[in-house]
Amino acid sequence: MAVDVAGYNNPSRTMAHLREVHEGLWRVLRTSFAETGIPWDSCFVENTGDGAMILLPPDIAKADLVAEFPGRMRDELRRHNHLHAPGAQVQLRLAVHAGEVAEGSHGRISKAVSFTFRILDAPEAKAVQKEAEADLAVIASELLYEDVVREDPAAEPASYRRISVKVKPGETPAWAWLRVLGAVTNGGIVATPAFAPAVARRDAFPLLVEALLAVPCVRKAESRRLLLELFPRREIADVVPYHAEDRLHVIALARTCQRFADGLADLLGAVRTIEPESPQVAALAVVIANWPAHPLN
Repeated sequence: MAVDVAGYNNPSRTMAHLREVHEGLWRVLRTSFAETGIPWDSCFVENTGDGAMILLPPDIAKADLVAEFPGRMRDELRRHNHLHAPGAQVQLRLAVHAGEVAEGSHGRISKAVSFTFRILDAPEAKAVQKEAEADLAVIASELLYEDVVREDPAAEPASYRRISVKVKPGETPAWAWLRVLGAVTNGGIVATPAFAPAVARRDAFPLLVEALLAVPCVRKAESRRLLLELFPRREIADVVPYHAEDRLHVIALARTCQRFADGLADLLGAVRTIEPESPQVAALAVVIANWPAHPLN
């Protein structure tokens, strides 16, 4: 687990603000751990200045981390922020991943830890949190999402969206799953759905692509071929350009469907034929239901 305070180095923060932010971060962490039933003293904790790295023992249930912990942390952040001036308020990004950690002569050694910090710094996660003014952004690695989050309805898998975590030129692209909690709308705190707030904006099409890729029967080449065979309108299915790379083929499928009247609705119907209902299909349905009246070409 890696945690980072959003906007920690904002020039408007004074030293007094930073002191309150620092104390608030550790109070939020300790309280959230206690309320989730995770023993703080059983974890390896390292202060990173504007955040923390926390290594949890393998006997801690990963389901607790994704089902209970985010809500507990959001509530503690609300309590802190209610009592403090804007400069001393805390918004956090929380990245979670699983993997091997080895002991070195000068500390821990782990590719998993390095990757956790990589997804913590994903530019898209930062941008979405800033725009939503959300108290908390949870970023789960694709491994953790597939093996833990999507298998537990209590983790609200449909509230996540798939994001790219490429952060430096030349790095191999990777993927993670983002959920924001405690977003602000018209001055009030709301639970932020994964896709609905953004589909009327310019990024509607990228959201549609990510929603499609989140559905297993669309993401996998074999089931995608079946999807096209079952498609109710041949005038659409027969003109979808083929690409060997999954993402490019899904983009072509989405582009083709959006150019036909009710094409996206037909696509959703075909998806539901193969995968009647799941959190991912429900999220896709939200995107399509809120599709702009004048889609982007």
